[in-house]
Amino acid sequence: MQTYQSSTTSKIVTVSVLNHTTHLEHAHRDIELIYVIKGQLQVKISGTAYNLTTSDLVLINSNEFHSFQSNQDNLFVIIHFNYDELTTLLSQRNLTFSRDCSIQNSTKSVFKDALEELLTVYMKQNNGTEIEFLEKAYKVSSLLTSKLLKKNDNNNLEKNISLKGQDERLADILDYIQSNFREPLSLDEVAGLYFLSSPYLSKFFKKQTGKTFSQYLNEVRLAHSVNELLNTDKPITRVALDNGFPNLTAFNRVFNEQYQMKPVEYRKQMQVDKKEVIPIVEIDQDSNGEALVELQNYLKDTANKSPALITKTDHPTKTENKVITIEKINPIAKYWNKLINIGYAKDILNSDMQEHIKFLQSEIGFTYARFWGIFGDDMLVEDRSGGKLSYNFTNTNKLLDFLIQNKLKPFIEIGPKPKVLSKSIEEKVVIHTISKKTSAEWRNLTRSFLLQCVERYGIEEVETWYFEIWRHPDLFTADLSNDKEIAENLRRYKKTDHEDFEGYFRIFNGFKRTANEIVPSVKVGGCGLSMDIEGDRLDLLLQQWKQQEYQPDFLSVYLFPIEVYNKNQLPIKNLHSGNPEFVKSKLNQVRKSLKKMGMEDLEINVTEWNISISNRNFLNDSCFKAPYIVKNIVDNISENKINMIGYWLSSDIFSDFRDSKSFLYGGAGLVTKNGIQKPSYHAFMLLNQLGEVLVSKGDNYIVTKKSGDRYQILCFNYKHFKYSYYLYPEGSTGIYDQYEIFEDTEVIDCSLEIQGIKNGKYRIKETKLNRTNGSVLDEWLKFGAVDDIKPDEVKYLRQICIPHMKVEHAVAEGQSIVLKAQLEPHEVRLFEINLLFD
Repeated sequence: MQTYQSSTTSKIVTVSVLNHTTHLEHAHRDIELIYVIKGQLQVKISGTAYNLTTSDLVLINSNEFHSFQSNQDNLFVIIHFNYDELTTLLSQRNLTFSRDCSIQNSTKSVFKDALEELLTVYMKQNNGTEIEFLEKAYKVSSLLTSKLLKKNDNNNLEKNISLKGQDERLADILDYIQSNFREPLSLDEVAGLYFLSSPYLSKFFKKQTGKTFSQYLNEVRLAHSVNELLNTDKPITRVALDNGFPNLTAFNRVFNEQYQMKPVEYRKQMQVDKKEVIPIVEIDQDSNGEALVELQNYLKDTANKSPALITKTDHPTKTENKVITIEKINPIAKYWNKLINIGYAKDILNSDMQEHIKFLQSEIGFTYARFWGIFGDDMLVEDRSGGKLSYNFTNTNKLLDFLIQNKLKPFIEIGPKPKVLSKSIEEKVVIHTISKKTSAEWRNLTRSFLLQCVERYGIEEVETWYFEIWRHPDLFTADLSNDKEIAENLRRYKKTDHEDFEGYFRIFNGFKRTANEIVPSVKVGGCGLSMDIEGDRLDLLLQQWKQQEYQPDFLSVYLFPIEVYNKNQLPIKNLHSGNPEFVKSKLNQVRKSLKKMGMEDLEINVTEWNISISNRNFLNDSCFKAPYIVKNIVDNISENKINMIGYWLSSDIFSDFRDSKSFLYGGAGLVTKNGIQKPSYHAFMLLNQLGEVLVSKGDNYIVTKKSGDRYQILCFNYKHFKYSYYLYPEGSTGIYDQYEIFEDTEVIDCSLEIQGIKNGKYRIKETKLNRTNGSVLDEWLKFGAVDDIKPDEVKYLRQICIPHMKVEHAVAEGQSIVLKAQLEPHEVRLFEINLLFD
């Protein structure tokens, strides 16, 4: 036997390389991937045998019983993915993955390349490869989750044994056993927990599983014990006690009954001594290092045959047209251009800000403009002269007049929310505050405001507005992320959460009551749901809200892909999510919670959304933002029933401050403070060209149709961050290195054949947005990245920071037309094909 294991601090993966090895049935919490390099290997998982041959892969889910047997000379790799790390990175529990990768040759090939890249770095065996190894390990982990993670979150444990007549009660009981097998469990205890009699549970368990309660419990304990015998140096007595056996005698008896040998004999047979050779890896060596030599020879041969192990860049991409057939089509709800965040109320009275809003409205055409601070001290609403309080709505009316004149409906966030500039997740500057008010003062102010709005604009206009009740970020922040402590924390925080909810509900109910009296049809909602509120706490929030006198007309959600990693386990300094599907997965979670609580018809509005809360991150200026926006919008078309999503935010003027003297400074706006269009702006312009019905969509494209014979094909090449990006603070990447932080630089083929269209001559308009065409950051770098920009130079940059366009004509024969597209990294490309009439 030969094993080769990581001792890095990443704890994301551990790797073992083995030959002609057999392991008894065991189980562990980690996800396990087995990759056969040569020969054959029989793997049994939950009683099902898989006969693997060269280049086959099989995946074993968390806590599944499995064993493998070598009947001849072979070489294979086992990779353990840390289950707890994956759940943290994905913010998702109960991860379940597809069994194997051999169903699709393309998926199998991608995994094979990534695994061999990881092993190549592994074999370098020097101190300078740790970061490179972590990057490759993270890439393999990313592939695992993006290609094989199942959308449903059924408990993995249901697959551990063959069950007939499964139901939720049995799944809960098995889950409880798996979570508590190390404790002195008894049939009576479990029966009591689930309000069952012991005789009933005994019969029910035997009927459903074919095993008695004690037989199943011993199997679970034994499987985890075997794993520790193989992979730890614990004394055997400690292995027995740590896995729930009352003493060594009981462990020896159960082990001998199952395997006809004692644990000490098995460990002596299977394990060899280990010794450390370098800081990065540990190698278990036998007399001649046979498996290690075999792996080295294999990787050398593979590298000679496949340049993919050397580099992934600058290689021609083979064109294979994906066929799209015009058949059944579905209407699209265009939710992405209904809402834009324009910021703090006082800023909107700035003439430059108003010019930017006018420009965005004339070009993109949003429906709602979201802002807050309408009752800020700088809006001069309260007049306390003469010792009597009265209200002066002159400035609020200027703001509302401006919006309505430009065909924008107000989406007003109500509450004492300050203006905050975020340089990073942990560094913020609070610029404006609102004076504290009592509940009675807030009630009188909002009532007077609504009455004067109805008088000035008419009730028909005001009833189309949205009001979102602000939630202070300190509310609802109890940490329930630790699986082991979740039950205890739930009990401990339920009262605290309830009190926090009640505080928010009082504010919400007060405004909703007033609003319904004055404008009965106006939409009032909240609560600015951030992703630190999910799972049990989100369910508790919704449950409590259902019991209130006033119900929300919509649920508001903030979507910034931020994860709170366990810093004791990962060297993470950058809290950007490692999950490229963060937005979609979080919305799935919200929608599931709503359905669970019987609120599936409640309107969802994502009122704040961006890659980061930072206004000092050059990613906001880069070409990366265009495919990021397009990917997430396309991913959620016809998904999760989103009413609107509000991009954060309209203009860099919002974040203009004493440290923003540079021409570009990482502001989150669609346009720079000088009014130059960013790639994010162009992304919305291209999305706006999509038709009213959906024809097809895939991983990197969407096809839509407008009335008549007009089709739109939007393609994009999105790149996610590589692992090393997370090792440094957000925004620390230099302006010249913005494109060095991504997982790869591959050109992708997005060539499509559209079938089922009318024959005839078509006009094809192609709009290309990439680093060469339409990227303000890249043009500024070519310009010299100077800060002393003159007005004529601003005008020049405004003229050249636009996508490239060209028009061709093509004849469709056989009701088919082919579009060729090789997309550079961070590129978005739109094809508009229109049938011409003779």
